Amino acid sequence: MKTCYYELLEIGRDVSPDEIRKAYRRQALLLHPDKNMHRVEEATQKFAQVQAAYEVLSDPDERAWYDSHREQILREASPTTTGGFDGASSTSAGTKTQDILQFFDPGLFAIIDDSEIGFFTIARKVFAQLADEEAQADDDGVRLPDFGDSRSAWAGETRYFYAAWSGFSTRKPFDWCDQYRLADAPDRRVRRAMEKENKKLRDAAKKEYNDTVKAFVAFIKKRDPRSKQSTVDSEQRQQDMATKVKEQAAKARAAHRSRFKAYEGQDWATPEYDEQFWDEEFSTKAKKENAEDVEAVTSASADANDDSDYDENEIIVYECVFCKKTFKSEKQLGVHEQSNKHQKMVRDVVRRMKKENARIERDSAEEDEFKDASEKFSVEDLADDVSHLST
Repeated sequence: MKTCYYELLEIGRDVSPDEIRKAYRRQALLLHPDKNMHRVEEATQKFAQVQAAYEVLSDPDERAWYDSHREQILREASPTTTGGFDGASSTSAGTKTQDILQFFDPGLFAIIDDSEIGFFTIARKVFAQLADEEAQADDDGVRLPDFGDSRSAWAGETRYFYAAWSGFSTRKPFDWCDQYRLADAPDRRVRRAMEKENKKLRDAAKKEYNDTVKAFVAFIKKRDPRSKQSTVDSEQRQQDMATKVKEQAAKARAAHRSRFKAYEGQDWATPEYDEQFWDEEFSTKAKKENAEDVEAVTSASADANDDSDYDENEIIVYECVFCKKTFKSEKQLGVHEQSNKHQKMVRDVVRRMKKENARIERDSAEEDEFKDASEKFSVEDLADDVSHLST
């Protein structure tokens, strides 16, 4: 009877990956052969089982698969160490899902060589039997590729093997899963119901079988040294390719910079500059501007002489009384008066003035009413009121 991986590590089934790692280290230190010299053989066997348990439970995908098929895997082991099937499978059914589940044991593949109990021999025999059964079930007799051995190159048959088996889909009919015999149906209606129920059972069994085979392919590929080496080679090739790309990009940038530095513009693309023409043009323009300035100054002086009240030291200031700002020129003041801020300030002042005028008018009206009332109130009325109070 197989031992549960969780029991080997002495942990629960809902523990976290960190707890699994801690439990494995604890059990590895406890069961290591070097610390159990009085029972080396027993310690070595248990240590290998603990390693196998940690190898499965530390991988999220393999752990999920193990959890979903735990009860089936823990049944009586049927595979032999030579890779054959020793179960009680029927002749028509051939290899069943339960038979394949017995090989989900890393301990069976601990020896990586071509010996009778080695990784390549066991895996080759398992896949050879599966391929034979599929070829017998196929009308055309198409056979899936063989597993090969340690000398098989990844670029050849090994790569083709995993490509074909990773998309495995069985061709076996699975008619042994039928629950009803169609010959026992009393009428056509019952027969159709039986066929429907039998088909449902066959499809479920096929799906489970296909998933198990593909999971076993992934299980073997993860431990196949040929696949591991191909992964390392692929990573190395990617790194080399990335380095080459960077080198080529650096060379391209250097070449671009050198071409840019050595570039000489064409004569037709260079604008012509007539120094004499532009000097004369600027000289004429400057003379004209100077003449205008002199005329303006002369005119201003004449106006100033005509005005007897003009003070040479007087400075003209343009002020906005609303915004309380001063400006150096009338143009600046005009621009300011067109701004939204100035116009808003004017509206606020006008609004406040209207409120003040309304208040003044209201106070004036009240004052007029008071005067009218005072005029009507005579001195005799006041004497009557005083005499009335004295009595």
